[in-house]
Amino acid sequence: MNVDRQLEEIVAKVLENHPGVFLVESRHIKTKHEFVIDGDQALGIYDISEIGRSVNHIADETMPDENYTLDICSPGADSDLKMLRQYPKHIGREFTVLLKDESTFNGHLKAVDGQILRFEYFQNAKPKKNETPVVSDIEFENIKKAHIILSFK
Repeated sequence: MNVDRQLEEIVAKVLENHPGVFLVESRHIKTKHEFVIDGDQALGIYDISEIGRSVNHIADETMPDENYTLDICSPGADSDLKMLRQYPKHIGREFTVLLKDESTFNGHLKAVDGQILRFEYFQNAKPKKNETPVVSDIEFENIKKAHIILSFK
């Protein structure tokens, strides 16, 4: 079994002991292995460090002669959300959304119901005083890219 596969299995095993934490993606480039994890609730540095230590410990015991670099991290604040499971904790936040039909909008995530994401947004970038926002239900599968708009207010 190759190192990529062994590390994938180790990460999956460690995450079983951390309910609410899940693997978003893994990247393997030669001897560098990066695992991006997220949680149903916000993950703190302590959580990520604990998971990283557990994975490292098991990997060192299981593959003592392998040469690799391992990184366990969370998605960056400006990273695209890749899984439906990532959305519920961001209800109320503003997103930039690119749909598969190449249309785009900025809107607030109002609800997640199964595979449906409800966004509220204005048709115009600078809405008029009396303009009513549009509420749109979008199936997750129709989203090409979506990321949170960071606000420093």
